[in-house]
Amino acid sequence: MSEAYVEGSLKDFMDTNHVIPRVVYECILTTKADGETNAAPMGVIFEEDGILLRPFKSTKSYRLLKRAPYGVVNFTDDVEVFYITTFGAESDFNELLTPSVSVPAPSLANAYAKLEFFVESLVDEDDNRAVFRCKVLKALWKLREAKPYTRAEHAVIESLIHATRLKFFLESGMIQEAIQLAHLIKHYDALVSRVAPNTVYSSIMVKLKALISSWGLSGPLLGLFEFQKE
Repeated sequence: MSEAYVEGSLKDFMDTNHVIPRVVYECILTTKADGETNAAPMGVIFEEDGILLRPFKSTKSYRLLKRAPYGVVNFTDDVEVFYITTFGAESDFNELLTPSVSVPAPSLANAYAKLEFFVESLVDEDDNRAVFRCKVLKALWKLREAKPYTRAEHAVIESLIHATRLKFFLESGMIQEAIQLAHLIKHYDALVSRVAPNTVYSSIMVKLKALISSWGLSGPLLGLFEFQKE
């Protein structure tokens, strides 16, 4: 399998990789403005001639896109990268970055696909989120062999996404919403323990549970995260 990237248009990328318009795909968004860099998980929606990003306005990704309207949508199936860019320190994810081709924001060195873009317009905005329409300047992807599917990978990534929202709900006093997400994370933790014990997947779940427990939980939430230590 070649490690070289194929280069083409957004349409070429979508056709080759069987991307379906209007479906939310999970990526790592890399941005940079005034020497400040960020890498964070983000959902991206494909249109026929562009992509949509919907960052929360409280995030660093949103602030950097407002200051410097360009970035890279990176696709990876490395769950450790998802964990580091969700809850790791900036020094941790900086080691994962490499210069891009057509934009001044960096990209992920180990991504299997990269979409370098600039923001065309802010198409919608409310109190919590903004919606940016972006034009892809360069699409790069690797021709890869098929990878066997494991439910553990899906469970870990879903848990990380839920944990970011859980933290937001806790900070906003939305306790019932937080409890619902906590139940889902506990379900995924049990799944990972069953299908992938003593692996990188279970290790990330241990770290995630410890992090959530440090957020000052109380009441029903405290009981949900009284997991047994491995």
